[in-house]
Amino acid sequence: MTTLAELVDIVRQSRERTDSVFPLPDVDSCIDYAITEAGEYLDAVLRDKRDTDKRNRDKDHDARNEYGQCGYMIASALIQMRPMGSTLDVDTLAGEFYAIFSLLAGFRNDAISDTSIIYALGEWSAFAMQRGENPAELLRETCAAFEAKHLPVVRGYDFEPVDKLFRYPVMSAEEAAKQGEQAE
Repeated sequence: MTTLAELVDIVRQSRERTDSVFPLPDVDSCIDYAITEAGEYLDAVLRDKRDTDKRNRDKDHDARNEYGQCGYMIASALIQMRPMGSTLDVDTLAGEFYAIFSLLAGFRNDAISDTSIIYALGEWSAFAMQRGENPAELLRETCAAFEAKHLPVVRGYDFEPVDKLFRYPVMSAEEAAKQGEQAE
Protein backbone atom coordinates (compact mmCIF):
# COMPACT_ATOMS: atom_id res chain seq x y z
CA MET A 1 0.00 0.00 0.00
CA THR A 2 1.18 3.51 -0.80
CA THR A 3 1.79 5.77 2.18
CA LEU A 4 0.62 9.36 2.39
CA ALA A 5 4.27 10.46 2.36
CA GLU A 6 4.72 8.64 -0.95
CA LEU A 7 1.64 10.37 -2.39
CA VAL A 8 3.06 13.75 -1.37
CA ASP A 9 6.42 12.82 -2.89
CA ILE A 10 4.76 12.01 -6.25
CA VAL A 11 3.35 15.54 -6.34
CA ARG A 12 6.57 17.09 -4.97
CA GLN A 13 8.55 15.64 -7.89
CA SER A 14 6.03 16.98 -10.39
CA ARG A 15 6.01 20.40 -8.75
CA GLU A 16 9.81 20.48 -8.95
CA ARG A 17 9.63 19.71 -12.69
CA THR A 18 7.08 22.49 -13.30
CA ASP A 19 8.49 25.08 -10.88
CA SER A 20 10.24 27.05 -13.62
CA VAL A 21 6.93 27.76 -15.38
CA PHE A 22 4.24 27.31 -12.75
CA PRO A 23 5.07 28.37 -9.20
CA LEU A 24 3.57 26.48 -6.30
CA PRO A 25 0.67 28.43 -4.73
CA ASP A 26 0.84 29.10 -0.98
CA VAL A 27 -0.72 26.61 1.44
CA ASP A 28 -4.01 28.49 1.84
CA SER A 29 -4.44 28.81 -1.93
CA CYS A 30 -3.67 25.10 -2.38
CA ILE A 31 -6.38 24.29 0.16
CA ASP A 32 -8.84 26.58 -1.61
CA TYR A 33 -8.00 24.96 -4.95
CA ALA A 34 -8.44 21.50 -3.39
CA ILE A 35 -11.91 22.50 -2.17
CA THR A 36 -12.71 23.83 -5.64
CA GLU A 37 -11.55 20.62 -7.31
CA ALA A 38 -13.61 18.56 -4.84
CA GLY A 39 -16.61 20.67 -5.82
CA GLU A 40 -15.89 20.10 -9.50
CA TYR A 41 -15.71 16.36 -8.81
CA LEU A 42 -19.11 16.50 -7.13
CA ASP A 43 -20.47 18.60 -10.02
CA ALA A 44 -19.31 15.98 -12.54
CA VAL A 45 -20.85 13.17 -10.46
CA LEU A 46 -24.16 15.04 -10.30
CA ARG A 47 -24.14 15.59 -14.07
CA ASP A 48 -23.58 11.88 -14.62
CA LYS A 49 -26.19 10.85 -12.07
CA ARG A 50 -28.82 13.43 -13.01
CA ASP A 51 -28.57 13.55 -16.77
CA THR A 52 -31.95 15.25 -17.21
CA ASP A 53 -30.94 18.34 -15.22
CA LYS A 54 -30.30 21.47 -17.29
CA ARG A 55 -27.53 22.81 -15.04
CA ASN A 56 -23.95 22.65 -16.34
CA ARG A 57 -24.79 20.65 -19.43
CA ASP A 58 -22.24 22.70 -21.39
CA LYS A 59 -19.33 21.52 -19.25
CA ASP A 60 -17.30 18.44 -19.96
CA HIS A 61 -15.58 17.68 -16.66
CA ASP A 62 -14.49 14.15 -15.90
CA ALA A 63 -15.14 13.13 -12.28
CA ARG A 64 -11.97 11.04 -12.09
CA ASN A 65 -9.77 13.88 -13.37
CA GLU A 66 -11.35 16.37 -10.98
CA TYR A 67 -10.82 13.98 -8.07
CA GLY A 68 -7.17 13.54 -9.05
CA GLN A 69 -6.75 17.31 -9.12
CA CYS A 70 -8.24 17.54 -5.62
CA GLY A 71 -5.59 15.16 -4.26
CA TYR A 72 -2.91 16.98 -6.24
CA MET A 73 -3.77 20.25 -4.50
CA ILE A 74 -3.97 18.67 -1.03
CA ALA A 75 -0.51 17.18 -1.56
CA SER A 76 0.68 20.55 -2.94
CA ALA A 77 -0.24 22.13 0.40
CA LEU A 78 1.48 19.39 2.36
CA ILE A 79 4.71 19.86 0.39
CA GLN A 80 5.06 23.24 2.06
CA MET A 81 4.30 22.09 5.58
CA ARG A 82 6.23 20.09 8.15
CA PRO A 83 7.76 16.85 6.93
CA MET A 84 5.35 14.01 6.34
CA GLY A 85 6.11 11.36 8.90
CA SER A 86 2.52 10.38 9.47
CA THR A 87 1.85 6.78 10.28
CA LEU A 88 -1.83 7.35 9.53
CA ASP A 89 -3.33 4.04 8.44
CA VAL A 90 -5.51 4.79 5.43
CA ASP A 91 -7.32 1.47 5.90
CA THR A 92 -8.80 2.76 9.17
CA LEU A 93 -10.25 5.88 7.55
CA ALA A 94 -13.85 5.92 6.44
CA GLY A 95 -13.11 7.28 2.98
CA GLU A 96 -15.86 9.83 3.35
CA PHE A 97 -15.87 12.33 0.50
CA TYR A 98 -17.50 15.10 2.54
CA ALA A 99 -14.90 14.67 5.29
CA ILE A 100 -12.39 16.10 2.81
CA PHE A 101 -14.36 19.36 2.61
CA SER A 102 -14.80 19.49 6.36
CA LEU A 103 -11.12 18.93 7.11
CA LEU A 104 -9.93 21.45 4.53
CA ALA A 105 -12.48 24.10 5.50
CA GLY A 106 -11.66 23.55 9.17
CA PHE A 107 -7.99 24.22 8.44
CA ARG A 108 -8.82 27.41 6.49
CA ASN A 109 -11.05 28.61 9.34
CA ASP A 110 -8.23 27.99 11.83
CA ALA A 111 -10.58 25.61 13.61
CA ILE A 112 -8.35 22.55 13.37
CA SER A 113 -4.63 21.90 13.23
CA ASP A 114 -2.21 21.23 10.40
CA THR A 115 -2.80 17.52 10.84
CA SER A 116 -6.24 18.03 9.30
CA ILE A 117 -4.56 18.30 5.90
CA ILE A 118 -2.84 14.98 6.48
CA TYR A 119 -6.22 13.47 7.38
CA ALA A 120 -7.76 15.11 4.30
CA LEU A 121 -5.19 13.39 2.08
CA GLY A 122 -5.86 10.16 3.97
CA GLU A 123 -9.61 10.49 3.35
CA TRP A 124 -8.89 11.36 -0.27
CA SER A 125 -6.77 8.23 -0.63
CA ALA A 126 -9.27 5.99 1.17
CA PHE A 127 -12.17 7.29 -0.94
CA ALA A 128 -10.14 6.76 -4.11
CA MET A 129 -9.56 3.14 -3.09
CA GLN A 130 -13.26 2.68 -2.36
CA ARG A 131 -13.93 3.84 -5.92
CA GLY A 132 -11.50 1.18 -7.18
CA GLU A 133 -8.71 3.64 -7.91
CA ASN A 134 -5.04 3.32 -7.04
CA PRO A 135 -4.33 6.71 -5.37
CA ALA A 136 -0.68 6.74 -6.44
CA GLU A 137 -1.54 6.00 -10.07
CA LEU A 138 -4.27 8.64 -10.04
CA LEU A 139 -1.81 11.24 -8.74
CA ARG A 140 0.84 10.20 -11.28
CA GLU A 141 -1.72 10.62 -14.10
CA THR A 142 -2.79 13.99 -12.68
CA CYS A 143 0.85 15.13 -12.48
CA ALA A 144 1.49 13.97 -16.05
CA ALA A 145 -1.56 15.90 -17.30
CA PHE A 146 -0.46 19.04 -15.42
CA GLU A 147 3.07 18.76 -16.79
CA ALA A 148 1.82 18.13 -20.33
CA LYS A 149 -0.31 21.26 -20.11
CA HIS A 150 2.35 23.57 -18.67
CA LEU A 151 5.76 22.30 -19.77
CA PRO A 152 7.11 22.82 -23.28
CA VAL A 153 7.00 19.96 -25.74
CA VAL A 154 10.34 18.20 -25.86
CA ARG A 155 11.35 16.95 -29.31
CA GLY A 156 14.30 14.60 -29.17
CA TYR A 157 17.01 16.29 -27.13
CA ASP A 158 16.27 19.82 -28.33
CA PHE A 159 15.08 21.58 -25.17
CA GLU A 160 13.65 25.08 -25.21
CA PRO A 161 15.80 27.31 -22.99
CA VAL A 162 14.11 27.92 -19.65
CA ASP A 163 14.44 31.70 -19.98
CA LYS A 164 12.12 31.60 -23.02
CA LEU A 165 9.34 29.78 -21.17
CA PHE A 166 6.28 31.64 -20.00
CA ARG A 167 6.14 31.74 -16.22
CA TYR A 168 2.62 31.81 -14.84
CA PRO A 169 2.21 34.62 -12.32
CA VAL A 170 0.79 33.88 -8.91
CA MET A 171 -1.60 36.67 -8.04
CA SER A 172 -4.83 37.24 -6.26
CA ALA A 173 -8.15 37.48 -8.09
CA GLU A 174 -8.12 41.21 -7.37
CA GLU A 175 -4.67 41.60 -8.97
CA ALA A 176 -5.79 39.62 -12.01
CA ALA A 177 -8.94 41.74 -12.35
CA LYS A 178 -6.80 44.91 -12.33
CA GLN A 179 -4.97 43.47 -15.34
CA GLY A 180 -8.26 42.89 -17.12
CA GLU A 181 -8.43 39.13 -16.60
CA GLN A 182 -11.78 37.62 -15.82
CA ALA A 183 -12.40 34.53 -13.72
CA GLU A 184 -13.81 31.55 -15.59
